[in-house]
Amino acid sequence: MFSSTTSHTSGWDSDDETKVTQLLSSEPAYPFLLIEYITNIQNSSSDGRVIVYDDDSSKGKATKVTIKDKKLEKEVIEAMTVGFLRDGLKFYLSYRSSDHQPVITYETSNPKLENLTIHLPSVPTGTKIHNLAMSSIPVQDKDWVVGVKLSGSRVSLCRPFGSSKWINMKFMSQCINPLSSLMFSKRDQRFYIPSYGGNYLCYLDLNSKEGDDHFNSRQENGQPSFIDLDYENLPESVFKQLAGVSSCSKTDHLVESPTGQLFLVKWFVEDVEDLCDNTPMHVTKKFMVFRANEASDEKKKTMIYTEDIGDLCIFLGHSEAFCIPASTSCGLEPNCIYFVGNNFGVYDLTTETCSTFYTSVRPLKNVSFPYWPPPTPIY
Repeated sequence: MFSSTTSHTSGWDSDDETKVTQLLSSEPAYPFLLIEYITNIQNSSSDGRVIVYDDDSSKGKATKVTIKDKKLEKEVIEAMTVGFLRDGLKFYLSYRSSDHQPVITYETSNPKLENLTIHLPSVPTGTKIHNLAMSSIPVQDKDWVVGVKLSGSRVSLCRPFGSSKWINMKFMSQCINPLSSLMFSKRDQRFYIPSYGGNYLCYLDLNSKEGDDHFNSRQENGQPSFIDLDYENLPESVFKQLAGVSSCSKTDHLVESPTGQLFLVKWFVEDVEDLCDNTPMHVTKKFMVFRANEASDEKKKTMIYTEDIGDLCIFLGHSEAFCIPASTSCGLEPNCIYFVGNNFGVYDLTTETCSTFYTSVRPLKNVSFPYWPPPTPIY
């Protein structure tokens, strides 16, 4: 990829560069080796295609990784967005032009899994699916459920091989952060979406029915329709960190590890004016992670601040967030958050350093859907 390794950290040598070049073919086996390689460059590559420097203007520790080569930009986007085509998995969401019907295409070379093309019910004209979550990988089963979050606070469920119609959930608009993501918990067998502020979780059971109001029902019939989040025994450092990002916008994303551990990730973004054309740029500044206490009950989850998720990596983007062990793929760094969308980059929870990829003037950006394919059942 690069003509010299003189500017790399001590963890990389010329043999490593040869391996990277060989592995980063048109369909590399380990695309995250490229991301690891670039984020480990010090100052700049000798060919000038990558320049790395500390961003002193940032709220917190930050590194700008500027990519000055269009081909390399594309390779980074490809690695970050389709890096997990495990078992030959390919996952697409498209819209049929005639009736705006969403179509899921799921292809895999795994003989234990089935290639499927799933036609979802049409969505209103002009509406786009903000993110999509599924009760499992696609299967031809009448009980398989797809959940979608449309623009704003609209959430719908359907059973593509059952009734095949949208079940529209009537959340009160102030319940849901329109930029937070819908997810499915395999352990709890529920769809979750965080509220504004991340103080509680709205949830949908697999047997939710059309017209259910998952806010008022708790008051009307005494049944819990959301789960309170109790942030217990927060250290003083958390309040200092929150004060440092008080001017940032925030979204909350729930993610579940392969063992069923739930994490709530708070993503802080700052609007920065682009001096070239005076338009705002959305720049990631910080992440904070809270782990759900396993002893939490049905009505409340106790959330504990953590800077250590062990060997895990968390992936945030336009699709459902997910979490896997770093040992799953060469090049992944443990205890890190990989993020894509308006920004691309890696956040190291250990050092609290945000490494963001830039073009010559702006953060690297790609808002095509989807970003992440659903993880295949390799555990």
